[in-house]
Amino acid sequence: MTANPPVHVVADRADPLPSALMSALNTTSVVYVDPEALDPAILSTAKILLGSPQHIAQVLPHCPNLRWAQSTWAGVNPLLATGRQDYRLTSLKGVFGQSMAEYCMAWLLAFTRGVLERPQHRCWSPQTDEGLAGKSLGIMGTGSIGAAIAVTAKHFGMRVRGLNTDGRPCEPFDSCYPVAERLTFASGLDALISVLPATAQTDRLIDPSLLSSLASGALLINVGRGNVVDDATLLSALDAGHLRAAVLDVFEQEPLPEQHPFWTRRDVIVTCHTAAPTPPDAAVSVFIENYRRFTAGEPLLYLVDFKRGY
Repeated sequence: MTANPPVHVVADRADPLPSALMSALNTTSVVYVDPEALDPAILSTAKILLGSPQHIAQVLPHCPNLRWAQSTWAGVNPLLATGRQDYRLTSLKGVFGQSMAEYCMAWLLAFTRGVLERPQHRCWSPQTDEGLAGKSLGIMGTGSIGAAIAVTAKHFGMRVRGLNTDGRPCEPFDSCYPVAERLTFASGLDALISVLPATAQTDRLIDPSLLSSLASGALLINVGRGNVVDDATLLSALDAGHLRAAVLDVFEQEPLPEQHPFWTRRDVIVTCHTAAPTPPDAAVSVFIENYRRFTAGEPLLYLVDFKRGY
């Protein structure tokens, strides 16, 4: 009986992923690979890699026998950038919805309930907050993450539109629009959330025309990828007063440079790509199922199309 191939886990020493995988597999066939101290001899026989796209991209040139790589991120752009396509690549899906929904709703509530505008002095100043009920929310991307955000938003009484490639209906969105009708999708929205991946098709999708289609005083939240909106375009919309604020977790250049104007603006909230950290146990669960499928010769979950980029 042929033994299952070992798993080479590429991770920083402080990462809990290797030990979590060892516990789940209950086997010693887990090989730890330190991306800061690579051993080409160990990698030369690697057939299966598990790790972040950034780390896997580092070791990829030393893995001539690679057959499958499991990403611990939803996005896989560092691996697409290598140009190598002679192996199967799977992304991590179905585990980020809860965190993304919490992040987005926290900021929507913070702005609509005036949490960030409370008086700082000893002055009793009753004020009426808007709330979310009846507001219109647009979500660019109707996959598992977008759907999780939509479900939560509808619990608060929001009307939710979705944007996807062809406008196909998706639960739980009230309506869905194709990219070709993105201005109709954006018309009058009180808030816009992007969860889109970085592809040629999503590049600069949030342009001046789309931003101007939003309701005056709209809120923009980007938790997808930074390529979707140009920094200068966003700053112009904020300067014009059309946007109330922007909450940004992702950027074209990360880390965001210290001198970038986003850091000092009161109408821009910057978080450091932390909206939805990878939960180790969830990543291991997805990997274990795919590992079973791989060894059984069954189709893998969340297989990446190298041409489409996701």
